Amino acid sequence: MRTFNPGTFREMPLLRKEDRQGMGKDKRRDSFTDHIHFQKEKEVLMMKEDIRLIMADVDGTLLNDEKKVTPRTAEAIRSLKEKGIRFGIATGRSPYAVRLLVHDWGIADCTDLILGFNGGAIYDVKSGKMQEILPLSGDAVKQLKKDLAGFACVCGVYDREEFHVTKRDARTERTAVMNHFTLVEDDLDHYETVNKVLVTADPDVIVKIMEWYPQEEHIYSMAPSAKDRIEVVNPELTKSKGMAVLCEQEGLKPENVLTFGDMMNDYEMIRDYTGVAMGNADPKIKEAAKYITASNNEDGIAVFIKDYL
Repeated sequence: MRTFNPGTFREMPLLRKEDRQGMGKDKRRDSFTDHIHFQKEKEVLMMKEDIRLIMADVDGTLLNDEKKVTPRTAEAIRSLKEKGIRFGIATGRSPYAVRLLVHDWGIADCTDLILGFNGGAIYDVKSGKMQEILPLSGDAVKQLKKDLAGFACVCGVYDREEFHVTKRDARTERTAVMNHFTLVEDDLDHYETVNKVLVTADPDVIVKIMEWYPQEEHIYSMAPSAKDRIEVVNPELTKSKGMAVLCEQEGLKPENVLTFGDMMNDYEMIRDYTGVAMGNADPKIKEAAKYITASNNEDGIAVFIKDYL
């Protein structure tokens, strides 16, 4: 392990899981401000040779808290093409929305793949081909609505360029505008299958829902993707499962894929691939990750690409 002086190298550290083990809280904090823990040269060279695809979560990862991709991050992503590395987005959002939003974010020219609906759909930007994976049954949607009837929340379904919700409120209106979708009030009972259900509520309600949610085998699976929202999908589906389908089609092995994430709906793809946790990530994501980079507000993706790739 080589330690570089931050005054002569870079401002933020990149910590491996092995480096964090055994560190006290104070020592770990000091390492983030006073030291730069770099990987052995051999491993860094191996990563440069092995990585062929980078997949990044959106909210809290690719985007800063102002919901923007900074010029520094966009430039770092654009530099990947020169290294023969493709770039994709792995998100709970609809791929129909993301294919438009990448233009707003200034990375349309360097985004190759979109893994949407938490692994439920693969969109190839160049070919325009969309592939759906493991949808959620209409019966599961009805059961979800019944289960959540006692909570002050709204259930929503993305239907191509429309966002169908059980109740229109300020939060769902913002979500529709943010994704360039039309908002439609709907009971959702007519769907035979959906890619996912988005549950939105005040943060304290989200906590209560997750405390209630039975962790054993269930008709649907839940994971929070932000403080005010939960992604509900087929219990067999994760971003990692969608990534496995994608890798098989692209002829890639897990060691060929680098993943960035921050929330629990990123957990499996961080654990199963070369995972990088953002500095602002959930503690469980940091434990599952091989590396930790700077936060989403400190260009964590750009920092890692510059230093490791």
